[in-house]
Amino acid sequence: MITKIHGIVLSVVKHNDRNNIVTLYTAERGRVAFLSPTSSGKSGRMRNARLSPLALVESEVNFRENRDLQYLGAISTPRPWKNLYFDPAKAPIVIFLSEFLSKLLRTSEADSSTWNYLLYALTALDSNSHTCANFHLAFLLRMLPIAGISPDDADWQPGDLFDMRSAEFTPVHSGHSDILSPDETRLIPLLMRMNFRNMHLYRFNIGQRRRLLRLLIHYYSLHLPIPTDLKSLDILAELYD
Repeated sequence: MITKIHGIVLSVVKHNDRNNIVTLYTAERGRVAFLSPTSSGKSGRMRNARLSPLALVESEVNFRENRDLQYLGAISTPRPWKNLYFDPAKAPIVIFLSEFLSKLLRTSEADSSTWNYLLYALTALDSNSHTCANFHLAFLLRMLPIAGISPDDADWQPGDLFDMRSAEFTPVHSGHSDILSPDETRLIPLLMRMNFRNMHLYRFNIGQRRRLLRLLIHYYSLHLPIPTDLKSLDILAELYD
């Protein structure tokens, strides 16, 4: 069945001398892996550029339900990003987001909330004219409710601890290591208000930003199949060092 798809590029890896495997998160079918022809000519270079990490693409695909790898034919770019790949502050964020989303979006089911959020977030990053130092933090925070693991900060009371395993605020230590101190816990209601419009108002030093990022990734890993050793974390650390 021929279907028009709208997708976001999650990853491109070499399959053999003739094809790459391109993984897209699509509005219509969720995560889908495609075989995509390689070429060293002008058309091949243009196709590779259109399949950059987190690029938006459209294509008409003849889906065959008995195939693990669909074939990705001609593609177009409905909305080329203006400076995601050329701004030295944004390009490392793109690398991080593509790696994180490749791990997070493992199911093949479509989800309109996820698609709309990704489209909104990438548009916000592309058009952002303020500092991008907190964008990855804002992205992860705003993704929490979509991923279904957002803590209810209305339950927080002064002096509480935050149990990352149960995603609950508690006055009593649970006896394991995945507990935030009262000083870190009291920041959660404030952080949950961060978004792409006000993220530049949040002031963190290098150590605080690194600590927040590691905690967020660890929190995701406790509830979803996200590894804590993402390679792109080191790239972000160097960028904002």
